[in-house]
Amino acid sequence: LKDKKMLERLTSIPVLAEISKKPGNKFFVVEKKSVEPIAELFRLLRNNLQFVLTGPEKKVIAVTSSVMHEGKTFVSCNMALSFALTGKRVLLIGVDIRRPRLAQHFQMSNMRGVTTYLSGGDSDLSALIQSSGIDSNLDVLPAGPVPPNPNELLMSSRFDEIMKQLAAQYDYVLLDAPPVSLVGDSITLSNHSDLTLFMVRVQHMDKRM
Repeated sequence: LKDKKMLERLTSIPVLAEISKKPGNKFFVVEKKSVEPIAELFRLLRNNLQFVLTGPEKKVIAVTSSVMHEGKTFVSCNMALSFALTGKRVLLIGVDIRRPRLAQHFQMSNMRGVTTYLSGGDSDLSALIQSSGIDSNLDVLPAGPVPPNPNELLMSSRFDEIMKQLAAQYDYVLLDAPPVSLVGDSITLSNHSDLTLFMVRVQHMDKRM
């Protein structure tokens, strides 16, 4: 895939924003008073998402991609922070439970999380939610240890209960989901989402996908 114009020729799905390459090794590029171009692009994406989410009851956003290394975790983390900086209560959930990486970006433990709750190892969901340490309005629910039956856990009624409970507590819930071409988990997660944000990385994604 070469550029945005090629993407628009290949699909009729709206392109909400273009995010430039992050500067250096900095992972969190959204800051309250930042005037960096990439921070402005995230504000544009946030504003366009608010147009697409047509009411306050529409609040769950799944972020996925076709393959790995297209930037979905980078975008989901910075998007969650962007919403939090507007004063909204935001929860970011790691549901890429086959390859959990969310916790490490927030420098928190991944020993407990979504998978330990779904498997019955933990019974108190609120005890698994951690403050992001970056903004008081942003909380994080890590994925937890990699289970032997990830798809079955995400299809369970217990996961359905989680999503209903957390959607009632937060203004926005963002799901850091796995790539769609590798496993079927993201298809399952779409049943719990009001909107799916699909990441496409130029010079990385094969346009035949």
